[in-house]
Formats: sequence, C-alpha cells, structure tokens
Amino acid sequence: MPDQRATKIPAKASLLILSLAPLFLAQGFVLIVIGAWLVTVGFTAVQAGALISAQGIATILAAVPLGIVSDIYGRKKLIILGAVAGAGALFGFSFTMDFSYLLVLCVVLGFAEGASITTWNALLADMTDGSNRNKVFSLSFVMVNVTTGIGLVLPGTFPALGSLLGVTNFALHRDTLSLLGVASFVTPVMLYSLLRNYEETYKPARRWAGFKNKKTLLKLGFTGIMIGFGAGFIIPLVGTWFYFRFGVADDYSGPILALSNILIGFSALAGPRLAERFGQLRAILLVTGSSMLFMLSMAFIPIFSLAAGVYIVRSALMNMSGPLMDSFSMSIFPPEQRGLVSALSNVMFRLPNSFGTYLGGFILGVGLLQLPFYIATVLYSVGLAGFYVFFARHPPKALNEVK
Repeated sequence: MPDQRATKIPAKASLLILSLAPLFLAQGFVLIVIGAWLVTVGFTAVQAGALISAQGIATILAAVPLGIVSDIYGRKKLIILGAVAGAGALFGFSFTMDFSYLLVLCVVLGFAEGASITTWNALLADMTDGSNRNKVFSLSFVMVNVTTGIGLVLPGTFPALGSLLGVTNFALHRDTLSLLGVASFVTPVMLYSLLRNYEETYKPARRWAGFKNKKTLLKLGFTGIMIGFGAGFIIPLVGTWFYFRFGVADDYSGPILALSNILIGFSALAGPRLAERFGQLRAILLVTGSSMLFMLSMAFIPIFSLAAGVYIVRSALMNMSGPLMDSFSMSIFPPEQRGLVSALSNVMFRLPNSFGTYLGGFILGVGLLQLPFYIATVLYSVGLAGFYVFFARHPPKALNEVK
C-alpha cells in the first residue's frame, strides 16, 4: 500500500463536499416526513413503506447502468444531472399529497441517489491519492451524516415553533419542505460552478472497459454482502427493538437516533488517524470488529439509557470504517472502473441489507429479541474473516494514483 501519511485536502474537493450539504439536509427531512409524518395525516403504513421501497428499488436498478455511463463518459455531467433531479424531486414534495405523485418523486430520488453513488466516490478518488484520500472520504462522510441528521431532527422543533408562530404542524411541514426544496438547488448550481472548467484526471475512453478484476470485485463484494446482510437484521430496526425491549416509543428514541446520526458523523474524522497509526486495512478490521462486539452486548443490556449509549458507540466505531473502506475500494481499482465498482459495492450491501431487515422484523415480531444480534454477529465475523484473508494478509497495491 502507498504511504498513508495525510497531506492537505485539495480545495476543490472540500468545496465539492460542502456543495452537497443543502441536498442532504433536505433529504434527511424528507426521510422523516415519509417515515413518520405522512402516517399522521392520512397515509397508511403500507403506503409509507411503498414510498421508501420505491426509492430503494429505483436506486438499485439505476446504480449499475449509471456506473457504466460514469465510466464511459466521465463523472461531471452525471453528478450535476443527478443533483438537479434530486433537488427537483425534493421540492416537489411541497406541492402534493397525492400518493401516486409522491411515488413518482421517490423514484426520481432513487435515480438521483443512483447517479450520486456511482459518481461521488469515483470523483473524489480521481482528485486524490493515497496520502489524502482517507481524509477526504472521512470529510465527505461527516458532511452526509451531519446534514442528514439535522434534517431528521428538525420536526422536533415544530411543537415549540408552532406555538410561537401560531401555525399548524401541517403548515410547518409543508413550508419547511418548500424552503429546503428551494435551498437544495444550491447543490447543482455549486457543482456546475466548480466542475464546468475542471479537467477530470480520469479521461473516459467513450467506451466501456468491461468487467475487469472480477476476482477482486467478488472478494470485496463478499465482505459487503456479509456485513450488509448481518447489519440488516437489527440496525435499521433498532428503534423497533427499543420499543419491544424497553417500551420506548419513537417520540423519545427518534430524536436520540437522529442526534446519534449527527454525533457519529464526526467520529469518521478519527478514521484517517487510525489508518496512519495502524495501517488502513488493520484500522478497518479494528473498528469494525470492535463495533461488532458493542452491537452484540446490546442484547444483554437491561436499561434503555445504557443500551442507547452502547448503540451510539457501536455506530461511531462502525462509521469510522466506512470512509476507510470506500477509500480502499477506490484505490485498488483503475479509474475506468471506479463508477461501476462504486455502484456494485452499494448494491451488494443494500440488497442483502434490505432482505436482512425483513427477516429481522419477522424475528422481532415473534418475540426473539436477542436472536437478531446473534445472527448479525455471526455474519459480521464471516465478512471480517473474509476481508482479512482476501486483503489484509496480502495487501493489494493501489492503482493509478494522482500525482
């Protein structure tokens, strides 16, 4: 592996990361609107679930084709197009309460997310090298988690704000959707301004390079599938588990989880330091393995406050590894494959994660509140063992570094 001592973050990379903040702030608010508010104004839980599923399915279906487009034609135009589509869809939520239209908007959001996950990591990787890539990916991770977390927690201010201004909860939600929707257009404008004269380090050949390095991709995919499948059994359902285990409803656990999302975002800043001290691959194994142990311990904790604290620590540790893993995966593939690899990495995590969540919900529903933690721990262990055998024992060389 190349020397991992961090150098200065490129100014353009920092500005690009900042440019996405308005979009993710609006996205965080829309997530809580779909997941918690719509059911209070006449939508059924099935409809809310369908909207979430529509976005997820659209993301999965769009990711791989858009990844190939990214590798053929470059990153700039696709990420700007995705930002425009995302901002338009987010703004559209303030105009309608019709389920059919909202379903279409969620599909557009899925397309926008697909365009983002296939270009963003690849674009940042193309701008950096082994000396600063971990730091840049960590900064990006902080921005996404903090702004999304702020969007999630905004409804917690509405009761006091409604009393102060004398407006209804419904009006506050609609006005906030409008305001954040308009603000989200700052993202594509900034992206265009920053990238219009930017010469991509990666020069697309206007043709698809095809599937190369299949063995490496399968090895990386094995780790993602195992950890994604394992996490799905409990992590997306931790709010439900809090309710079944401690009788704590979402009006209390929801703000705690939103706050934890903000706090753990900053934990990613520790990742590059750990990589400098222990090496990138050892750091990934260390924090992911530690997070697994904290996750398992939650099954035996009898007090909600302690369980919530352990969950935050677990999430902080796990999220330290996320940027390091993204940085590593972008480093071991050539630039002409990075869009496709980014797409496939996300798909290979999200599909088993979604399936695991379905099974985890069933297990919790029948009252087996500890079993999901056991299953998740076993799958995490298998995934980490695979990562150690495939990569940590004999670290691969980074390819096509920017000089």
